[in-house]
Amino acid sequence: MNLIGETLVILTSRDPTKTGRSGKVLLETAQTFIIDAGSSSIMVEKAGAAFRVARTGAVVTGEDLSGRLQDRLGRRRP
Repeated sequence: MNLIGETLVILTSRDPTKTGRSGKVLLETAQTFIIDAGSSSIMVEKAGAAFRVARTGAVVTGEDLSGRLQDRLGRRRP
């Protein structure tokens, strides 16, 4: 699942100051998202977080999104 360019809502995060914030995904690394939150960019760790994809309403956890995008594309789900 490629989330670059998608708007995410942070439902839960290890950092409670990020919970409830939203913005467009600018960059994804193996362990984080960089999100454009309007006046600033925020870095959110995937581990321990849950996100809602605004366009579809799908809820995904950071564990579902762990690893690099190119590695996840080939990953099979049971």
